Amino acid sequence: MKGSQRIHAAFTRAADEGRAAFIAYVLAGHRSAEESAAVAEAALAGGADLLEIGVPFSDPMADGPVIAEAGRTAVRNGAGLRTARDVVRQLRAAGREQPLLLMTYRNPLRVAGEDVLADLSADGVDGLIIPDLPAGEEPSFERAAARAGLALSFLVAPNTSDERVEAVIAASTGFVYVVPRFGVTGSRDAVADGAAELIVRIRGAARGRAPVAAGFGISRPEHVAALRDAADGLIVGSLLVGLVNDAPEGVAPTSVQSAVTALVGATGLGPAA
Repeated sequence: MKGSQRIHAAFTRAADEGRAAFIAYVLAGHRSAEESAAVAEAALAGGADLLEIGVPFSDPMADGPVIAEAGRTAVRNGAGLRTARDVVRQLRAAGREQPLLLMTYRNPLRVAGEDVLADLSADGVDGLIIPDLPAGEEPSFERAAARAGLALSFLVAPNTSDERVEAVIAASTGFVYVVPRFGVTGSRDAVADGAAELIVRIRGAARGRAPVAAGFGISRPEHVAALRDAADGLIVGSLLVGLVNDAPEGVAPTSVQSAVTALVGATGLGPAA
């Protein structure tokens, strides 16, 4: 099982357990290739149902200051798409079977050449999230991803029209990624006003055709608890990247695993930490 099947199965398992799926984001090459691989393993050990692996990029337009600066530093240190692929291969070699998705901008894939999608699938990647690629803009790319067995997850925002929402749902073979606030990624004190209502609206439009997960600004167990009944899945990234930034050498994996465990505990398995 891989690609769309593996992604959808993870959401189904979480729903069968009476909770939202938890999706953790880690950045490949963050501080070092070795540490980022250990952090990725720790996120899965902490209970993440799916894992997004960020590809460092020099112009991360959708990322807030925490992820953007970490990504630019990783690029200066030589990290990039190959680093993310190495993380995926290490996780698969270690026996990890959870869905692994790369979150990348379009340019690194263009630079990598026409065989990159097949190569990513062979590495063990299940899907792609590409913030600067709107659904339907590159039909040939969508077809190529499908041939390679890679699921695509497209984004919707509060101002996305009903017509565009339908296009996103139809094209999202992974999950629909709801951005419940305007702006970039980053930890916030509270969830965005109207976030639950927006997620419920998108789920209603999806009618079970694709899972619906929300990210951007979700950073605390109480945020997860507030949205867990509205979404099929919830995504946390900036908090985890920030923990790596702040951790002494060798401590980051433990910090991330503890945080993920607390966040998973708020998805419906128990009280918010």
